Amino acid sequence: MERVKTTERISQLDALRAFAITIVLIHHYRDTRFFLSGFGATLFFVLSGFFATKSLLKLKSGIITGRTQTMPALKVFYFKRWMRLWPLYYLLLALTLFLNVENARSTFLWNAAFLSNFNVLISGNWSGRFSPLWALSVLEQFYLVWPAFIFACPKKFLLPLILAVVAVAPLYRFGCYLTHAPPIYWCVMPFASFDQLGCGALLALCVENAVSKSTATVILGIAGKFFVPLFCLLLLCKYLNVDPPFCAIYIGTVASISFLWLTGKAANGIAGPVGHLMYNPFLCHLGMLSYSIFLLHDFTELMVPKTWFFRPILESNYKAIILMPLTVLVAHFAWRFIEAPILSLRKKIMPPTAVALDLPVLIAD
Repeated sequence: MERVKTTERISQLDALRAFAITIVLIHHYRDTRFFLSGFGATLFFVLSGFFATKSLLKLKSGIITGRTQTMPALKVFYFKRWMRLWPLYYLLLALTLFLNVENARSTFLWNAAFLSNFNVLISGNWSGRFSPLWALSVLEQFYLVWPAFIFACPKKFLLPLILAVVAVAPLYRFGCYLTHAPPIYWCVMPFASFDQLGCGALLALCVENAVSKSTATVILGIAGKFFVPLFCLLLLCKYLNVDPPFCAIYIGTVASISFLWLTGKAANGIAGPVGHLMYNPFLCHLGMLSYSIFLLHDFTELMVPKTWFFRPILESNYKAIILMPLTVLVAHFAWRFIEAPILSLRKKIMPPTAVALDLPVLIAD
């Protein structure tokens, strides 16, 4: 597979983030069933697994060729991600704690330690406006252990390793089915997201030539010709409120493999009318703001006065009319005055290993 071009931003991947965060917003701002619910997070996990593994493979190559060592490589990996994720996250936690937002104090230590998902599991309840943070906790837990697996695994065993990781998720969900586990266990346990993160890692193998071109062609061919149509069929069933047998066990894996194919296409540039749409400046900007939107979207409602005009809308299934543009606006200011300056600083103080290996300083990383 052709390598992803090294650029400051990959516009069509930003467009994918825009689609993903839009699904998340619609899901969380609706009180009624939405057939795409959950698939925004799935796409985010695939993208995260892709970028993280792609970066790790570049660092692993530097270790193998003697241009760096394991500890400096780990320092680069964690420095990039911590500078990307932590500042706005901890600022949000501090601000909500200071304003005594509901559940801010009872969940603060869990959230600060990126254990929000385990708090949900132990309590058996969602934590109000802080509930979406379970996904970020799963991602941080993945980042904590994944570098060790990539660096320690010989190159010839990377493909079997990642395929095994992908297989863990449906097997875990099958175990949940057999044990009649509560619905929370089906999504917030790290194992439940392994197919999504693993599919992103699988795409990174193809992009970074960590597998042969023929193997990459087979992977992407199967994903595009079999799993994408199957996913479309399952989506149609969800839209029609029809549940195929055992669908909850495998639909996440089918979606992840489909998004692997879609992300691979976007990374290399989709042509035609669809590609033109994915270069749309607003979509790309929305994708750039997606992390801010994700963190802030459940809190912007607190900024809307509960007057006679706004109250009926906020209590209806149409609150997205108010909350979506407000969230994008707040996220834009968070990006401009908090995230962008921090990321500019990150680029300036990037550890020397990243410069020596000529690693791209993508904002997505």
